[in-house]
Amino acid sequence: MDLRNRLTTELNRRLRRNPRYSLRAFARSLALHHTTVARLVNGTRRASGPMLTRIGRRLGLSDPALTSMRRHEHAARVLDASQLPDFRADCRWIAMKTGVELDDVNRALHLLIHERRLEMSSPSSWTIIQP
Repeated sequence: MDLRNRLTTELNRRLRRNPRYSLRAFARSLALHHTTVARLVNGTRRASGPMLTRIGRRLGLSDPALTSMRRHEHAARVLDASQLPDFRADCRWIAMKTGVELDDVNRALHLLIHERRLEMSSPSSWTIIQP
């Protein structure tokens, strides 16, 4: 599960328990600004590595769940980079543009191909497969 889904699920769970619960209260429990949480939930912002770790710890995620969330976040960053007008199908370029470590870019590409969200028809031609 990616960060956006995890945050939405947790917020909805808390809202079911307490209908007066707010996004601001949720943000306080994560030790983040409410605008940051809103942007993460809306998908207009990506979490950095340290922020992702902090959120995972605050949500009580296990290490394997946190690792999985981190990989999905890296994959989302790679997909975002592939939409840039000056995109180059080069792992080093993607790592530089996204701020994701080169090894993590390679893991993210492997995940995207395995999940059939990305197809590499040639070394320079990549196609994003929309669900």
